[in-house]
Amino acid sequence: MKFQIRTEDGLSILVKPMTETVDELIEKLGNFNVYKSDYLKLTTEKRRLEFLNIRVGFNALLGKDVLIMYNENGKPYISDSQWNISVSHSKKLIALAVHPSKTVGIDVEYFSDKVQRIYKRFLSPIEQEELFSDNDTEKLMIVWSAKEALYKIIGKEAVDFAQQLRIFPFEKKECGEIEAEHKPSLKRFNLNYSTTSEYLVVYCLA
Repeated sequence: MKFQIRTEDGLSILVKPMTETVDELIEKLGNFNVYKSDYLKLTTEKRRLEFLNIRVGFNALLGKDVLIMYNENGKPYISDSQWNISVSHSKKLIALAVHPSKTVGIDVEYFSDKVQRIYKRFLSPIEQEELFSDNDTEKLMIVWSAKEALYKIIGKEAVDFAQQLRIFPFEKKECGEIEAEHKPSLKRFNLNYSTTSEYLVVYCLA
């Protein structure tokens, strides 16, 4: 179930199930002591597992112990480093992306028919015609995930998925590319996606 990418230009992606116990993760986290006070503030097992998996994962991707912090908007970054990072999790899955110079956004989702009920919240009328006319739940999930990844790059200027982000028509494949636009700025983005029988991952560099 593990999914990993390393590209020639420095992008590294890791998608993995969160299967280890808290104790196993603490043992793997070489710099746990710098996080200990924040870790102890977490009150649920789920949050503790996410917290530890994120940090163990980035240490593994970069081959060294790094310090993960969050800015005032809740966006993660690595202290004292030029590396750009992005994080996503869905149920028992975690997805991490890192790039040495470009802004990166990633989203991972388990397939669900929930999007069939909420698609008008994140699709504009023209997108509803172009992307939802065939009632394809998997394609709709890819579109939702793509907009989540874009939001992680653009921030609050892309909070209204239906009005501020547009996904152009694409042919759904197991793996493929998507073209998108941030409508207020007219800036174009290219995203990549990969699907399995259980989940999908979408990522973007800008």
